Amino acid sequence: MTDREERARVRAKIASIILDFARQNTGRMFHVESLRVHVLKSAPDIAPDSPGRILRLLRQQGKLNYVVIDRRDSLYLFKARVPA
Repeated sequence: MTDREERARVRAKIASIILDFARQNTGRMFHVESLRVHVLKSAPDIAPDSPGRILRLLRQQGKLNYVVIDRRDSLYLFKARVPA
C-alpha cells in the first residue's frame, strides 16, 4: 500500500469520528489530546498524529469550523459550521 493509499484509508476511517466529536462539542473548547483519545477509542491502530492531521484537512474542506485558542496548549474551539 502506498503512503497516499494509507492516508486515504486513515481519513476514511476516522473522518466521521472527528465530525461526530465536533458535533458533540460545538461551542466548547477542547484540547487536541481529548480528540486524539476519542478517536483512538474507535480506531486504536492509527498513528497518534492522525486525528490532528485529519482535523486540519476537514477544516480545509469546509466540513469543520474551529479556531485555535492557544496553540502552545493545543486548545481549540469548535464553532458552528459555516454553510457552503
